[in-house]
Amino acid sequence: MAKRDYYEVLGVSKGVSANELKKAYRKLAKELHPDKNGGSKEAEDKFKEVSEAYEILSDNDKRANYDRFGHNSGRQQASRPHFHQQQERFGENMQLVVKLTLEEVHSGLKKKYKYNRMDTCKPCSGHGGHGKRDCGTCGGSGMVMQTLNTPMGMFTQVMPCTMCDGIGLSYETKCDICNGSGVKTNEEVIEVDIPSGVIEGMSFVMKGKGHAVKAGSSGDLIIRIMEYPHKTFQRSGNDLKMTLKLSYPELILGGKVDLETIEGTKIRISIPEYSDVGTDLRLQQKGLSIFGNDKRGDLLVTLGVDIPKDLDDDTKALVIELKEKLEKTKV
Repeated sequence: MAKRDYYEVLGVSKGVSANELKKAYRKLAKELHPDKNGGSKEAEDKFKEVSEAYEILSDNDKRANYDRFGHNSGRQQASRPHFHQQQERFGENMQLVVKLTLEEVHSGLKKKYKYNRMDTCKPCSGHGGHGKRDCGTCGGSGMVMQTLNTPMGMFTQVMPCTMCDGIGLSYETKCDICNGSGVKTNEEVIEVDIPSGVIEGMSFVMKGKGHAVKAGSSGDLIIRIMEYPHKTFQRSGNDLKMTLKLSYPELILGGKVDLETIEGTKIRISIPEYSDVGTDLRLQQKGLSIFGNDKRGDLLVTLGVDIPKDLDDDTKALVIELKEKLEKTKV
């Protein structure tokens, strides 16, 4: 059975407005709803017919296609090539590794770096030529159809136009600065602002500072943080660890010792009497700055013993005497 004209189904003229179309549909949908007609098959079929007609005519694109091809619009539309809107082109991202000392991690810093990247050619504004016009091969769509003969039959595929690299544009004259590429190598100088308390492996993105691409947008520059080893401190999160070697008398008698912190200032700490090797002293808020916070980690000081080398005879005799006295106290 031939399908009825959608305008006829809804009882409206071809030039009906969207508002009038909606009113007509609501009225018929209310009258023909299966719940109001005892669930009859005839009412259900008419309700589906009205719903289908409204679905097509309420969509501007579907309605225009229906007005042109009628009920064959679906087949006609499928047979014509459909080119999607060109997506924006982006250049490749780049990576810059920034190596920091622990002092720089603690304080943060601003520093200038040089690197080479593909930059947009200024004379042609990155287009590769002058006198812009639509590509004669793809008609400006950036895509072309290619028909392939296979044992399974003929297949048509849509692919980027090779004449314009999928851009959809050609130019009357090629840019003699970039030779048509739209980009050229340039030495870039950037200032990197590293906040305090960053962690190794952390990365930051500088938008548009990567490689440029013809007729598109530049990629990003990824700033990746690495840390140099430190001669005194080892990092543990935001805490710092260090070993403080003391003489045997200092471990036994205790006392005051001066330490240098990560920012270069001196602090005086107390060593308890009879301290064992391996004892840990925690100095709060003397570690590294915490990223995104105004607080600091702690400094953990592990006590060690400093064994002197190449003692003279008199000093060695004193050590022997001390050893003998200590052995007697064990008896």
